This record gives sequence, structure tokens and C-alpha cells, in this order.
Amino acid sequence: MKGFVSTPYSITRLSEIISAKYLIWQLVKRDFTVRYKQTALGFIWAVINPLVSILLYFFVFGILVKLPTPEYQAPYAAVLMVGILLWNLFSGCMNSVSDSLINNMGIIKKIYFPRLILSLVSMTVSLIDFFISVIFFIPILYYMGIRFDVVTMLVYFPLCVMTTLLLAWGLGCFMAILKVKHKDFKHIVPLAMQMLFYASPIVYTQSIVPEQMKRWYEMNPLSGIISLGRYAFLNGGIKPSMGYYLSIAATITIVGTIYFLVNERKVVDLE
Repeated sequence: MKGFVSTPYSITRLSEIISAKYLIWQLVKRDFTVRYKQTALGFIWAVINPLVSILLYFFVFGILVKLPTPEYQAPYAAVLMVGILLWNLFSGCMNSVSDSLINNMGIIKKIYFPRLILSLVSMTVSLIDFFISVIFFIPILYYMGIRFDVVTMLVYFPLCVMTTLLLAWGLGCFMAILKVKHKDFKHIVPLAMQMLFYASPIVYTQSIVPEQMKRWYEMNPLSGIISLGRYAFLNGGIKPSMGYYLSIAATITIVGTIYFLVNERKVVDLE
């Protein structure tokens, strides 16, 4: 692998990231292996974690509360399943990217390499977990009576995943620097994520949102992402206009990445 052109005090170049693809791949294999090393069930934990969440929320909101989902001709469990999977993709990527600097501070202090690589590696590992979960849950959705429209899935599911990754990446890059600069953010982020979970249509759908609150509801990019995911998988519901949500996610990605690149060289001094 070629050496890096930048110094620890210059901004990372795209060519450096591309030339480091072998390093990225090795770090992805390392992190994925370490995550499930010495566990009895191995990567099956990538399925167990969302499964437990689905069962818990189904018991509370599907059996006890009996939340209605009239816009979908599908069981509540299926509606919930898609919401949880997409939330796990977003939260997993955002949290792993935001922790990428703090968790690797030891190696950052020893040698120089583009710090953005660590964020790419973290998000890739979370994305692998997501696809393992999707492969497991698709047969369950089919067993529940969901008949997939292949064309709809092939068109809208990749768009849904891409928008989720852009949003998670941009916010994660912001938080990665802020967690190093201000230690309070290590406590603020989990609280903010908990609030965002219930502000997004994960355990419920748009049908129960009061009319006077729909304007605020629709400003949340995750509302469009999850609605599109359900449209792709459940072949029903309202297809959101993704231009707005994609533009927000892309803007957050650009601004977050620039903020990361401008500040990445300072992280050792800030720690």
C-alpha cells in the first residue's frame, strides 16, 4: 500500500482513502471478527438483538396498546419489524461512526493515517450486521403473509438504505469530533437517540400522528426513510417524496464530513 500524502496536520484527500482500500478491508474483517469473537452464537447475535427488540415492542404496542396501522394491509408485527430494522441500521451506523475516534485513540496517537478510514470501517461493520438481519427476517415476513413486489423492492429499498447511511454518516462525523472535544456528548448522544426513536414512526405509523403535529413529523428525515422502507417491503402505505429527505441527508453528510476533516488533525491534542 502506498504511503499517505497528507501529514497529520493537513486535510485528508480522497485519493488517500481510495489508496487505503486494503487497510479498510483488513480493519473491517478485524472489527467484525472481534465483535463476535469468543461468543457462543457468533454473528447470530446480529439477528438476536433486533429480534428481542421486535418481540418486546410487539408485546407492549401490538398486544397491550394495540396500535392501529390502517395504511398497511399487513400485521402490526411486520410493520414493526421493518421499522426496527431500519432504526437499527441508522443507530448502529451513527453510534459506531461517532465512537470511531474515541475507541481507536490508542492507534491514532501512535501513527498517522486518515482518521476518516476508522469511520468508514465502523459504518461498514454495522451495514454487514444489517444485511445479515434482513436476510433472516425476509422469510419471516413472507411467512406472515407479505408478498413482495420485486420491482418495488429493487427500486426503493436501495434508496432507503442509501438515505439512511448518508444521514447516519453525517451525524456520526459531527458526533465523533464533538465527543472528543466535549466529553458531555458521550452522555448527550444516547439521550438524543432515545428521543429520536420515539419521534420517528418506528413502533407506530403516520396514521396516529395528530394533524397539527404532522408538519413537524414530516421534517424528521427518519419519518420518510422508514415510510419508504415499509412501502418497499410491505407493498403498501404512502410513498413519501424522497427528494426532500435525500437532500437533507446529503447536506448533513457533506457538512458533517467537512467538519470531521477540518478537525480530525486536532483530535490527539483534544484528547
